[in-house]
Amino acid sequence: MRKALLFLTSILFGSTLSAQDCTSINYVTPQFDVRVEPGVVYGTAARYDGGTDTLRMNVYKPVGDGSVERPLLVAIHGGAFLGGHRDDMNELCQWYAARGYVAATVSYRLGFYPPAPLPVPFAYDAEEVVRAAYRAMQDVKGAIRFLRAQHAMDSTSTENVFVYGVSAGGITGLQVAYATDEAEKPASCGAIGPVDLLGQQIQRPDLGPIGGDLNLGESASVKACVSHFGGVLDTSMIGSNTDPALFMYHQTGDPVVGCNYQQGLWGMPLGMGGNYPWLYGSCAIDPRMQHLGFTADRYEFYQYDGNEHDIHDIPLVDGMAAVFLARQFCGVFTDVGAEEAAATVEVFPVPASDRIQVRHPGTSEPQLTLLALDGRTVRSMRGRSMDVQGIPAGTYMLVAESGTHRSAHRVQVAR
Repeated sequence: MRKALLFLTSILFGSTLSAQDCTSINYVTPQFDVRVEPGVVYGTAARYDGGTDTLRMNVYKPVGDGSVERPLLVAIHGGAFLGGHRDDMNELCQWYAARGYVAATVSYRLGFYPPAPLPVPFAYDAEEVVRAAYRAMQDVKGAIRFLRAQHAMDSTSTENVFVYGVSAGGITGLQVAYATDEAEKPASCGAIGPVDLLGQQIQRPDLGPIGGDLNLGESASVKACVSHFGGVLDTSMIGSNTDPALFMYHQTGDPVVGCNYQQGLWGMPLGMGGNYPWLYGSCAIDPRMQHLGFTADRYEFYQYDGNEHDIHDIPLVDGMAAVFLARQFCGVFTDVGAEEAAATVEVFPVPASDRIQVRHPGTSEPQLTLLALDGRTVRSMRGRSMDVQGIPAGTYMLVAESGTHRSAHRVQVAR
């Protein structure tokens, strides 16, 4: 995990840079009851096999938050573009609505042709998989436009819109965030040669514009993307450090969506991935983000040394993602003097087992607050060190405050 100076949201710094009330709601700590509107229809679209899908979403909203500019999070399920369901992301949306978001988990078109007589997940060719991912991207962009159009009814911000995807949803989220130019449309998503299934020629027509044609009239742009074990066909789709902010998580040995430049399903048996496209996973996207100069407040990558297509610690990783997203609209403390002071604060050792030491430039002892990544206060005291004995091992945020100067640092407690 990167150990870099991080600024928490303005709930810590007492500064608000948007319409969100970041002083009474920190958008990290669950604090509201939630109500859900299930099965909301946002459009219809043609499936890969010529049929028609009715596309739906489940919309989760906080109760009693009092906000008319709620941040909007669109959750995208996984399932190899063949399976999965929007309900798979219900719990995530429940968490984010309890934090103060409007959170919607969306269905999108699924399916592609296998090579006869083999079943899916074997793919007829790489183009079939790319086309499935393209349809998913079009649908999610249509869902974002639908939600933007009803922002007054949902009390949502039209600016603070985010996508959060896992696996195929992570791939889709990256495309939604960064594939914004028609020149980035893959050639395989135009009209291409037919699928030959035991002599039956099935045509593959042009799939249309990169944004799709659902709910036109609103923007499908997003402010940030959270992608868990996702990937892209080409890292150049991320064009500059002013593009949407990005949080990624990936296990280094992921056998389904490789963390490096690998073929889809590379670790699966029976040659399942033989006809899958090659993708740049999170480990291969990271050099592009570094090259473009994304700042630490707008880019984080949690690379975990494991070999599963999964999240090793869901509360930890989601807590980190929640802090990251809140930072995108609650802003950072922008007083130059405070930033300079924060830059001179040192926290050590990392990890700590008994006591965290704080080297602080002020003459008075700072107020130290140790926060869990879900926003809970774990320990608070004044001084230049903090006893962490008895605190469970894990990752926390340590806030050091002296006068108007506040800084936040990611720390680890080890046992």
